[in-house]
Amino acid sequence: MGSLRVACIPELPVLQARLRDALGGPNAVVAFPNIAAALTSILRGEIRCTVLAVDAATIDSALQSIRTLAQATPSHAIVAWCERRALTTRHLLDIAQAGVAELVLRDVDDLRHVLGRILNSAMQRSHALHIEERLASSVPQQMRALFRFSLQHAHQPLDVDRVAAGFGITRQTLRNRLVQHRMPLPRAFITWCRLLVAGSLLDESGHTLDSVGWQLDFSSGHHLGTVMRRYVGRGITEMRETGVSAVVEKAFCAALAGNSRGVDRAPPYRDAAASLPEPSAGD
Repeated sequence: MGSLRVACIPELPVLQARLRDALGGPNAVVAFPNIAAALTSILRGEIRCTVLAVDAATIDSALQSIRTLAQATPSHAIVAWCERRALTTRHLLDIAQAGVAELVLRDVDDLRHVLGRILNSAMQRSHALHIEERLASSVPQQMRALFRFSLQHAHQPLDVDRVAAGFGITRQTLRNRLVQHRMPLPRAFITWCRLLVAGSLLDESGHTLDSVGWQLDFSSGHHLGTVMRRYVGRGITEMRETGVSAVVEKAFCAALAGNSRGVDRAPPYRDAAASLPEPSAGD
């Protein structure tokens, strides 16, 4: 998990211990008594994820804290560590809707390797949300569900068949919809979304090509760099001079406009069913 720094709120020794175990080091966890005390560090970018303990006694203040943090910094990853036996299903739904990226059930989801994966997923989803907010207007309205899905699953080895199945359509129909809107073909579009998330992660201090490649399921940092050069046309070292995410996002928008390096595009195709449905709940 490298240099990932996580805020632990409040200063509960048991939660701090579990986070340190999951993150692999004592310096990865910074404990604060409340959101107000942590907010300055979060806004400065010194904290990449906030884990907030919630039980029946603190549910109201926790919900307010989550909403306050989500409003102050929408792309920040918030994880709720919940005492399942003390919370009702209604409580858990309220927590989920307040703005958390992930729910962790105490003594169920907080074993070392499981919790580590959850924290990584939460951080990646926060990057995906931020990217979607910035670039959604560049994507045709009918294809934004696919854009959102591909960003949120950037850490998984998606293939075209699985993505199509998630929307309840065939591989060919997915291809036809993208081609109709003059967009990159499915495999290229999915790869672009992975690179957008990679660029956002690479702009954070402490993230290396190898660590980001590992998080996003590339075979190695070298593989990620090779794919980045093929799609964007520039190497990581050169892109870091001006910001990797800015360069990748500019190249992605050029690809949508048909001004890319010609990666996996096709001529227009007319299809009366232009829009994609939302993906099924299980995806």
